[in-house]
Amino acid sequence: MVTIVETYLKENIDEDINIKPWLKKGNFPIFLRDSYNFYEMTILGTQCVLLEVIAEMPSIDQLKKHLKQIKNLTNCQIVLFYKDITRYRRKSLIKNKISFVIEDGQMYLPFLGLDLKKAQEYFVEEMKEFTTPTQIAYLYFLYNREEVVNTTEFAKKLGLNKMTASRALNDLYNLNLIKYQIGGRTGRSKEYKRISDPDYFLIGREYLKTPVRRIIYAESKPLGALTAGLDALALLSMINPLGHSIVAIEKNKLDENQIEIVKNKDFIKDKKLVEIELWDYDPRLFSNSSNVDILSLYASLKDETDERVEQALEDVLRGELWYTD
Repeated sequence: MVTIVETYLKENIDEDINIKPWLKKGNFPIFLRDSYNFYEMTILGTQCVLLEVIAEMPSIDQLKKHLKQIKNLTNCQIVLFYKDITRYRRKSLIKNKISFVIEDGQMYLPFLGLDLKKAQEYFVEEMKEFTTPTQIAYLYFLYNREEVVNTTEFAKKLGLNKMTASRALNDLYNLNLIKYQIGGRTGRSKEYKRISDPDYFLIGREYLKTPVRRIIYAESKPLGALTAGLDALALLSMINPLGHSIVAIEKNKLDENQIEIVKNKDFIKDKKLVEIELWDYDPRLFSNSSNVDILSLYASLKDETDERVEQALEDVLRGELWYTD
């Protein structure tokens, strides 16, 4: 768990941060060694003792006594590390000016001039649209309405690293799209579940971004591509197709050795070439057919100004359980 926090702090606070086991833990009383894992952390030039809480959560008064004793023995700043904590405990730590970091990236480090409010301003900008991992997370919960997962399970299901998965889940949580309970086998894991329909869809659709990174043309379809764009919409509605194939594939999975990309604009106009959308994520993630999934299709076409396309999209969405007028 400490590795996750080290990576996060390197990316966002101090690329030279170093966290390693505290080699002199034998100097601490047995009851402290049974309650915490001890790490040495140097952040922005300040040496700290990072304490991972492993035993039952002590009361705030007990905690203050523990920290005072450790500080007297080490003469270092003390930072608590939690996988997760309640809002009540977080407020209590801040009130008593006790430094902490949480696995999901929240932190309170007053000795560095970083309090929780400033950290949130630094880490969580006001979201205008989903990041790609957050959109993947949103779509996953949309299509798996009863799913309850922790960060590790979620990362494994979608092929994300744990840090990226944690950020995506945190984004959805900050938008009130998912909630969690503390549980799991250890009784300390955040288990996430989405809010109910239709609110989940209605709130989230405002943050959807097009998955299409760029468009290329070729004489043949790449392997693994799904029908997309107006071609897919025509199959689901009464709108007329354009007369040429439109497909989607993840940008990193296009094998340019299998197809010949056409760049001559005159040739593109004269021939009915295949229009290939290169997506930021794999369109097969949420598709159970030869078409891209419905909400990703919507995201790719939502900026179309043709009223017929807008109406066709709404008609297609209206057939889904999570949709409402």
